[in-house]
Amino acid sequence: MPSSSICAVIVTYDPDLSALANLLSALTKQVAITVIVDNGSSKDCVAWIEAHQQENVISLLLAENLGVAEAHNHAIRWAQENEMTHVVLFDQDSLPFPNMIRQLLASEIKLLQRGEQVAAVGPQYHDPRHPRPAPFFQFSGLKSIRTYCKDGENEPHQADFLITSGMLIRLSVLNAVGLMDASLFIDYVDIEWCLRVKHMKYKCFGVCTAKMSHTLGDRVVSWQNGRRIIPVHSPLRNYYLIRNAILLYKRNYISTSWALSDAYRLLLKYGLFSLLIPPRFLNFKMMTIGLWHGIRGVSGKFPGHWQHHHWNHKPESNQ
Repeated sequence: MPSSSICAVIVTYDPDLSALANLLSALTKQVAITVIVDNGSSKDCVAWIEAHQQENVISLLLAENLGVAEAHNHAIRWAQENEMTHVVLFDQDSLPFPNMIRQLLASEIKLLQRGEQVAAVGPQYHDPRHPRPAPFFQFSGLKSIRTYCKDGENEPHQADFLITSGMLIRLSVLNAVGLMDASLFIDYVDIEWCLRVKHMKYKCFGVCTAKMSHTLGDRVVSWQNGRRIIPVHSPLRNYYLIRNAILLYKRNYISTSWALSDAYRLLLKYGLFSLLIPPRFLNFKMMTIGLWHGIRGVSGKFPGHWQHHHWNHKPESNQ
């Protein structure tokens, strides 16, 4: 039975329409209302979305690409105005398993009954191109601790951040801690929000019984003899990754230990994508611009012209 108090949100930007149809079908079985926020897609995509509006599916059509954070905020404001209790956020390249949202809600209720200050709960997700489902992360000093779900495990895991897609959040929490940071546009949006709520003494939890398929990156490359799979994004996304990381390092609620740990990973990515993963020069150029813009405090949408034909990529609106 779909929950009448949860609003599912899908942010789209020129999506694969068959994948979007599958996502929409999955969500309409689990929630009473689904809001599609389109970030300035092509006319064909907008026409498809408008044709699929119905009593339990509404669309908010933005005239231009405002970024994934602001698109989510549009839907969150709609949910606030329509007195929903929760939102559950999705990228266009995700697919929740049956009963995923019910599992998230049940875990949240259990955690609240235990007295936990729950900010959000999120599912275990699996990129089909990866050998195993993604872990949940906690940060300890300069280390990140990975926790993998075990078969049949029911106990939620505290996590220092959750990916945006699949994240279930109470509206009362969003009222208390604020919406997504639209100045970041895309990338680090989920990390910033989770680190902000942690600073405000809330906790995020990963739920092993709630499962979702989710694609990270345009493609993947194998690393360390197949032990690791690295998502590969477009050069423009690499710009946002570098720039937004630098912007976060300067904020007073971001711990020095997390910033140093993340900066180390970012330095490795800088070298890897500049030297080994094509298009190497374009990656280096865009990441260097991102570094400079981060230092200067430039935020929002990339302030330049991006030639889409440079790169065969997924749309630049989702994570």
